[in-house]
Amino acid sequence: MTWWQTIPIFAMAALIYILPGFLVLGAAGVRRLNLAALAAPVSTTIASCTAVVAPFLHLPYTPAVYFTVSVVLALLVLAARYWWTRRGKTWGNLANNGPLNAHDLGRWTAILAVPLGVAFGAVVIAGRFITGFGSPENFSQTFDNVYHLNAVHHIVQTQNGSSLTLGNLTEASRYFYPAGMHDMMALLQMLTGASVPASVNVGTIVIGALVWPLGCMFLVSRIVGYRPVPLIATGVLAAGFSAFPYLLVGFGVLYPNNAAIALLPAVFGLVIELFGLSRMPATSIWPPLLALCATFPGMVLTHPSAMVALIGFTAPVVLGRLVKLFLEWREGAGSRRAVIVWALLSVAYFGAAVVTWMILRPGLGAAPWTPFQSNSRALGEILSSAPMGTTAAWMLAILTVIGLYVIARNLRRTWWVLGVYLVAAVLYMVVSSWPPGTFRTLLTGVWYNDSFRLAALLPVASFPIIVFGAEWLLWRFRTLLEFVSKRRTRKEPSVDGAMADAGRSRAQLGRRYVAVIWVALGVLGVASQGGTLAPVQQRLGDAFRVSANSDLVDSDKLALLKQVDAIVPKDGVVVGNPLTGASLVYALADRQPLAPHIFGERTEKEQLLLDHWDEAAFNKDVCPVIKELNAYWALDFGTKTVIPTEDPFPGLADLTSGSAPDIQVLATSGKVRLVRTTACDK
Repeated sequence: MTWWQTIPIFAMAALIYILPGFLVLGAAGVRRLNLAALAAPVSTTIASCTAVVAPFLHLPYTPAVYFTVSVVLALLVLAARYWWTRRGKTWGNLANNGPLNAHDLGRWTAILAVPLGVAFGAVVIAGRFITGFGSPENFSQTFDNVYHLNAVHHIVQTQNGSSLTLGNLTEASRYFYPAGMHDMMALLQMLTGASVPASVNVGTIVIGALVWPLGCMFLVSRIVGYRPVPLIATGVLAAGFSAFPYLLVGFGVLYPNNAAIALLPAVFGLVIELFGLSRMPATSIWPPLLALCATFPGMVLTHPSAMVALIGFTAPVVLGRLVKLFLEWREGAGSRRAVIVWALLSVAYFGAAVVTWMILRPGLGAAPWTPFQSNSRALGEILSSAPMGTTAAWMLAILTVIGLYVIARNLRRTWWVLGVYLVAAVLYMVVSSWPPGTFRTLLTGVWYNDSFRLAALLPVASFPIIVFGAEWLLWRFRTLLEFVSKRRTRKEPSVDGAMADAGRSRAQLGRRYVAVIWVALGVLGVASQGGTLAPVQQRLGDAFRVSANSDLVDSDKLALLKQVDAIVPKDGVVVGNPLTGASLVYALADRQPLAPHIFGERTEKEQLLLDHWDEAAFNKDVCPVIKELNAYWALDFGTKTVIPTEDPFPGLADLTSGSAPDIQVLATSGKVRLVRTTACDK
C-alpha cells in the first residue's frame, strides 16, 4: 500500500473524528473555531461512552451504532435548544463565537486565519509522520505496540470496545483499560477494511495534524482573544515542537497518552472559560460547563493521565479566579461573599486534587524510570522546548523568552498563565533530574516517573507563552514599518497633488503590514522546523522501520506472519512468546494468539500451555487442553525479545531449542518457523 492509496482512509478518519461532534455542537449553536476545535473531543466522548454503554444494551460497537448515536444526540440537543428558546430564554454561547476581530489587518486575513493556520500545521505534521513511518503499514517496533495493535483488532473482532472490560484482551483479565483511542482506530478499520497498522498510522496522523492544532487554537483564543495574528501563529507553530505530537509516537509507543494530550488543550480552554479567566468571557456559565461535560469523558477514557495533568494545570486557574475576585472586592467592584465562597471552593479543589493524585498513582513496581540529567540541563530543555536531549529549538526559545517578558509587563492579568507553565516545568524538572524518592514519586508517579510522558505535556503549557512572544514580535514589525513610512513621508516635498492623502497613506501602510505579517508568519513557521525536529523524525523512522534487525517483528517474522492465515484455520489458536512479537499474529494475520499481550492474567488451562506446550508428546495433561482450546499451532520466533527479561513462557523453550518431539514444520522464513504439534493427533 502507498500513501496515495490511504487518501480514502484519511477521509474516513476525518469523518470519524469530526462529524459526530460537528453535528452535536452545530445543533447546540456552536460556530466557527469553537465548532471545529471541539468537534474531535466531543466525537471521542461519543465513541468511548457508546462503547461502554453498548454491551449493557446488547448492541455491537460498530460504525453504524456510533453514527446513529451521534445523530440521535444531535436531534436531542436540537430539540432541547428549540424548547429552551421557545420559553424565551437565551441558550448562550461560548466566548468568541463571532467573526474574528481583525482590527486593520483586513477582511481576508480574518477569514483565512484559522484555515491557513491549521493547514500549515497539518501539512508539516502529516509530512513528518509520513516520512517517519515510511510505509502506511509499518508499525512501531516497541514493547507497548503488542498491546495497542492487538487491542484495536480485538475491538473489531468482538465488537466490544468498552473501557470497563478491555483489560489485557483475555477473559481472565477483563478489567478497566482506557479504550478511547483504540475505539476510534477500530471504527476506522471497520469502516475502511484497512489493515490494523494502516488504520492506526492514519488515525495517529489525523490526531497530530488536525486535532492538535485546532485544540491549541482554541486554548490560545481563550487566553489572548479571538484575533487573527495569534491564531495563525498558533497553527504555524503547532508543528514546531519535538515533544508533541511526535515524541510519544516515537517512544513507547504511547498511543493513548498521545491521543489524550491532543485533546487536552481544548478541554483546558473550556476550564479557563468556565472559571471566568478567558480574554472574552462566555455569555453565561452554562455553555462552557456543558461543553466541558461533552469533552471531558472522552479525554479521560482515552487516558486518565490527561485528567491529572488538567488538574495540575487548573490549579493556577483556580488561584487566578480567587485573586481576581479579591482584587475586584478591594476595588469596590465585587463582593466579599464571592471571595469567601471561592476561597472555600479553592480549598476543596486542592484537597480533591491531592486525593485524586494519590489514588491514580500506580505502584512503584510500574514506575521504574530514573532521572538522567542535571537541574540546569532540564531548565535549558524547558526554555528551549527541546526535552529529552533533543536539539534546542532556538526559534521557540526566543519566543518563549519574549513571551515571559510580555507576561512580566502584564503580570496582574496573565500571572496565572505563567503558573501553568511553571506546573509543567516543575513536573518535568523533578522527573528528569531529581533523585528517586518519595517526593519525586508523589509528584510524577502518576506518569510512572517517565520523563517522556511529562515532556509531552510541556507544549500545552508553553504554547500560550510562545504565542505571546510571537504576537509581540509581529507587532514590532508594524512599529518598524510605521517608522520607516514616516521617515519617507518627511523626505518627500509638500507640494499640492504630490502627497497622498492621509487615508490613502494609512491604507497603503495597512496593506504593507498585512503582507509583512504573512511573510513573517511564514518565516516563523519555517524557522520553527529547524534543529530539534530532525532527531525526533529520525527516531520515528528507527522505531517504525521493518528490517532484518527489528526489535519486535523483523522482516523474516513479518514474511512468516503473512503466511499464517492461509495455514492456520480461522478458529485456530496460536501459541507464541509475546516478547518476540509472536502475539501480533492477532493484529497482522487475524489469528487468535493464546497470549495476546505480554501481561495479563491467564486461565489455568492457558497457563498450562504457556508452561508446557512443548511437552505434549510426553506430558499427559497437555493434549486435552490443546484439543479443547484448538491450540495445535505455535510460532517459533527464537529467543530475541523486545526488552531484556527472564523468559516467562517456558512452554516454548524446547520448541526454540529444537528438542521438542512430534513437531511438524508448516512454514519457515529465515530462522523462524510456524509449527504444529502432532502429538495430540493420536
